[in-house]
Amino acid sequence: MTAAAKKTTAAAKSAEAKGKETAFQFKDETFVIPAPMDLPDEILDVIEEGAGERAITRAIVGAEQWAKYRALRCTIGEFNEFLEKVTEAAGFGESGN
Repeated sequence: MTAAAKKTTAAAKSAEAKGKETAFQFKDETFVIPAPMDLPDEILDVIEEGAGERAITRAIVGAEQWAKYRALRCTIGEFNEFLEKVTEAAGFGESGN
């Protein structure tokens, strides 16, 4: 895990404990994820329905931030980096776990 990822993880854990949102940088844009217990309930439906990582990520970041992400015209590899940042900020641990 990189130093930046460790910092994001620590920030996410701290935010979860305090009920605060977590912000992170991705491609010179700032994204803000609510504290885990403040995420919309609909995310549970998306997960329960067996949706993939992309749908879950879209549900976590919300429509406005998803549009900002899409405007960056990312590669699949960059999506994986974004996914890792989102899941860490949301308090879900490392992606794939």
